[in-house]
Amino acid sequence: MKSDREISSTEKLLDIIRGKKDSGIEITDDAIRVKPKRPSLKAFRFRPFDSKVTVGVDIGSQSLRMVKIQETAENQWKLVDYRSVPLPKASVGSFEFTGFVKSELNKFCGTPKNLKVWSLIPSSKVDVRFIKIPKVPPKQVENAVYWTVKKEVTFEDNETILDYDVQGDITEQGVQKLSVLVHTTPRSEVQSVQDLFSDAGYHLAGVTIAPFAIQNLFRTEWVPVVGDVTASLYIGRDWSRIDMYTKGNLVLTRGIKAGLNSMVEALVETYNEKIKKAPAERDALTKTDRGLTTEQAHKLLMSLNPDAPPLGREDAGHQLKEEEIFSMILPAIERLVRQVERTFANVGAERVGKIYIAGVIDGYKPLVDYIGDQLGIESGIMDVLSPDNPSIYDVNPPASVSERVAFAPAVGLALSDNTRTPNLIFTYKAKEKMVKVTRVNRVIMMGSLLFILLGTGAFYWQFHLADQKKATYESLGKELDRYNPRIDKNFILQIATKVKQEQGVTRSYSERYLGMAVISELSTLTPSHIRLLKLRTDMVPLPAANNPAVAPKKEPAKEVEKVRNVEVEGIVLGDRAKLESLLSSYVLKLQSSPLFKDTKVQKTSVESYYLNKGQSEVLRFNLTVKVI
Repeated sequence: MKSDREISSTEKLLDIIRGKKDSGIEITDDAIRVKPKRPSLKAFRFRPFDSKVTVGVDIGSQSLRMVKIQETAENQWKLVDYRSVPLPKASVGSFEFTGFVKSELNKFCGTPKNLKVWSLIPSSKVDVRFIKIPKVPPKQVENAVYWTVKKEVTFEDNETILDYDVQGDITEQGVQKLSVLVHTTPRSEVQSVQDLFSDAGYHLAGVTIAPFAIQNLFRTEWVPVVGDVTASLYIGRDWSRIDMYTKGNLVLTRGIKAGLNSMVEALVETYNEKIKKAPAERDALTKTDRGLTTEQAHKLLMSLNPDAPPLGREDAGHQLKEEEIFSMILPAIERLVRQVERTFANVGAERVGKIYIAGVIDGYKPLVDYIGDQLGIESGIMDVLSPDNPSIYDVNPPASVSERVAFAPAVGLALSDNTRTPNLIFTYKAKEKMVKVTRVNRVIMMGSLLFILLGTGAFYWQFHLADQKKATYESLGKELDRYNPRIDKNFILQIATKVKQEQGVTRSYSERYLGMAVISELSTLTPSHIRLLKLRTDMVPLPAANNPAVAPKKEPAKEVEKVRNVEVEGIVLGDRAKLESLLSSYVLKLQSSPLFKDTKVQKTSVESYYLNKGQSEVLRFNLTVKVI
């Protein structure tokens, strides 16, 4: 909330939640009793948990505080390191200041690889409010939030970052609605922080504000949550801030125009008034003690911190006791308490379990106890680096309580994650895009997993088939062992060689008696009306390689085609008109013989031939027959 608006923006926010207008700050039970709901980005973690380190960087008004925390397991953290360095006199954004930040980050972080760095912008620059919208489908929430905020806040889209977080369902007069946390931020503020770290050589993973950093402490249970509602009061120099958390979820943040400077003013006024009313006492004082300046009063007030160095005799007001100083600033404290009471009264003070107090003099126990007593609730300091914290076991925390409390925002930043921390550079639009990418990645992963399962199943099926074949092989081997002699490759080769030799012998005999076979076949096939006059055979001898009797014991040569021709000359007797047909019948009979092929008539002629009955006409022919 902006500090110059005090409670006006809070009143508008609560008017929205109530649905009516008035000047008080009221908040209904339904507005507080929202169902706590963590961001839905848990879906991003679809892969196994991997340890990560986050660095929180808090650039305060006087010091640069850095904290490094490692997430060792799901919802388990370990403090790795911390460091506090006084800021130089150079202005923020200058070359000297950027060099200072770069140097200190390099010393603290080392290589920025595998580190997530988060930082803050002032909460006064961010307008945080809670609105209620009708319960609409998820796809319409964005439009409903945008136009609801647009009615209440004037901003330019290109100059402002708008982000929101749906807190949960609420019921208002029997109507279901959605409670939404909305915050708007000048884009230039976020860009300036990003530029600072970018120039220092570090890419920011996130930018947020202090209330959300404190929210991390409750959500991760780094700081225990007491009761239904837990409050955090930060007392700054010019203003203070009260934040309310329901079970770790921010439900209200409010700026108050009362802080350390109000106490300083009260101290100056009361002290100087006391001097004026006691002239004798004033004359006895030194010149430095005849009235407090603002600077002197500030130093006097800071001396209440138990970790502050004691005042010297040259310091104004050194003679005052602690109780006297506290009584002088009591009016300012009372005004602060009354503002907090107004906030508690509207949320139900009985529901607030504890208030944690932090700020410039947060180590002063009487102040903490007084605020708790006045509010009637338990109070304490937010000691985030307490030695009793189970997450701090490898690092020695600061001995000073006030120094440990000052690390609260930095520790909260180091516990940041997009799943639980509003991120000003990772808004709802980026989250929606990430959800879509995650869905695609999940589909790809499931498809790959299915493919792996199918491949594994096929592998085991093939392995099963191999086992079956192996069993069959062993069974056949046992069956083969029953035969004597055992048949093997050499035995089969011997048999094949023997068969080949026998075939060669048989073939040599067939070649030897082939002529007689041809004559016998011709004699059998030649009818009585055909007489053979001349028979001539042309037989090629069998190659030596195929003759087992003369073949050398070398690799057999390729067998060439053997040409075996039989030339037949003869005459056909009978009726002159039937001579041609009788010859054709004879040729067909030769063609059908298994010994002959390609029977061709080479020449025919009709001639007179002298027979026993006298001279008659015959058909003289010449034909060739190939022997198979």
